[in-house]
Amino acid sequence: MKCVLLALFSFIVSFPATCQLLIAPTRFVLDAERSVTEKIVVENTSDQPLRLDIKAVYRPITSQGVRRLRDDIEREEDISDFLQISPPIIRKLNPNQRRTIRLRLKALPSDKANGEYRAYIHFSPTANVASTEEDKTSSAFALNFKVNSYIPVYVQKGQPDQDVSVLCDAHGIRIQNKSNYQFNAMLKYGDWTQNLVVVRNAELNKPLPITTTEAQLIQHEQVLQRCSF
Repeated sequence: MKCVLLALFSFIVSFPATCQLLIAPTRFVLDAERSVTEKIVVENTSDQPLRLDIKAVYRPITSQGVRRLRDDIEREEDISDFLQISPPIIRKLNPNQRRTIRLRLKALPSDKANGEYRAYIHFSPTANVASTEEDKTSSAFALNFKVNSYIPVYVQKGQPDQDVSVLCDAHGIRIQNKSNYQFNAMLKYGDWTQNLVVVRNAELNKPLPITTTEAQLIQHEQVLQRCSF
């Protein structure tokens, strides 16, 4: 189970705890052609009760250097309406308490094209720090703070294929993914290795440090592209 650190705040006045959740698993990859129910476990690792609101949402790609290749792709790949959360609200999750949430995927319509679709499960916890009667006469106050976390849900229909072009730019690499499925590869330059994910129907323009003399794009231990600068 991975720990998702949602907030770490510093204030002029102190308060008892930060807001933390453990969430597992941290992503789903599901079959688009069958309905299925999955489980998500959440645990409150703070020292105060939380209210937790959970819902399925779609989030556009806002990463720097990423451009979608089709104007309608965000509407097409959004499957948040096919996801159901139960329960959608946990009114009180005590410290160290765990709860199981059920995620239900409804099979996508048969006329949906082969490809990868996505949405996110949005977790919105609110912690309430109540003042005592003594506090109310002093400089202390009641504090509500709200932080958010998301886990991706990928839904695949058909067998993934690859339609990618890679170009070497001036001190950078440009990857154009024309496929309806995401593209994954490792970018190696100097002493650095970075995992790159390019979502379906998107282009990634990845700048590299000015001191870089060579970069390699590697997939399944094979060099797809070598760029010299």
